[in-house]
Amino acid sequence: MPVKLIAPPHTPLDVRGELNLGIVERQAEHFQKTGVSGVFVCGSTGEGPSLTVNERLALAERWVEVARSSNLDVIVQVGSNCQPDAIRLAEHAAATGAQAVSSLAPCYFKPSSVDDLIDFFEPIAKAASSLPFYFYDIPALTGVALPTVEFLQRAAERLPNLAGVKYTNGDLIQFQECVRLDGGRYEIWFGCDEALLAGYALGASGAVGSTYNFAAPLYHEMIAAYDEGDGEAARRLQAKSVELIRTCQSFGYSAAAKAVMSIIGIDCGPVRSPLRNLTAEQMKRLRQQLERLEVLDLTEMPVA
Repeated sequence: MPVKLIAPPHTPLDVRGELNLGIVERQAEHFQKTGVSGVFVCGSTGEGPSLTVNERLALAERWVEVARSSNLDVIVQVGSNCQPDAIRLAEHAAATGAQAVSSLAPCYFKPSSVDDLIDFFEPIAKAASSLPFYFYDIPALTGVALPTVEFLQRAAERLPNLAGVKYTNGDLIQFQECVRLDGGRYEIWFGCDEALLAGYALGASGAVGSTYNFAAPLYHEMIAAYDEGDGEAARRLQAKSVELIRTCQSFGYSAAAKAVMSIIGIDCGPVRSPLRNLTAEQMKRLRQQLERLEVLDLTEMPVA
C-alpha cells in the first residue's frame, strides 16, 4: 500500500499577525485535491510553539470542523514546555473530535533520560486516552536526542495509547529498529521529505512533511515509480524534492515554505518573529526559481 502523506499545515495569519481561520477550508480543499490523507496541526511548519494556547485551541477546533466534511484525519500536536498547557491541549483535542494527538519533547528544561521523557508524557497522553498518542521526535529542533527505540520499548506500559512516532530524525539505522520493533507494533511516520524514498523503502507507515503542503503530487509520483520497479525515475523525483527544499532553504526555509503557499494561490500570511518574512524581491526570485524547477504547477497562479 502506498505511504499516506500527512501535511503539517501552515497556520494562516492575517496582515496583523492574528489567526485567519477562514483560510483553513481552502487549505483542506487543496489537500483533498492533491491526495493528502491528513493534517498535523500546530507542528513545526504550523509554528505551533510560536502560538498562544488559545490560538492553538481555536486552530485545532477549526481543523476538526472543516475535516468533518472531508476525508482528512486531524492529528493535533499538543507539545509544550509547560506540561499543564500540553495536558489542556490534549484534553481539548480529544473533546473536539481529533483523530490523534502528538507531542514534542520539552526543549528548554530537557529530559535527561527516557524515563524523564515518559514522566513528562504520561499525563499528556492520559488526558487524551481515547486517542492514539504519537511521540514527535525532532532532535534538530528540540535538542532532545534520546534513543527512540528505548522510548518505545519502555513507554508502552505507562502510555497505553502510544501508537507510534513522528520520526523527523536522520538516523535511518534507528528508524529501521523502530519499524521492526515487536513485529511492527508501532506506526512510524517518516518526517524527512528529502529522503522519503529511503523511508518508504525501509518501511515507513506514513509520512509527515512540510512540502506535502504544496508538492504532494511529486511524492505520489515518486512512490508510484518505486512501486512499479522504476528506481531510476523514483530517484530522479526524490532529487527534485531535494532541489525544491534547497531552494526554500536558500531564502530561510520556514518563511519560504509559507510563501510558496501564497505563490500557489493559498495565502497563509506572514510568519511570526523570530522568523523573517521574505521581501517582495525575494518572493519574485523564489517564484522564478520554482518555475525553473518545474515541480509545481504555477501556470494559472497570479504573479506576485
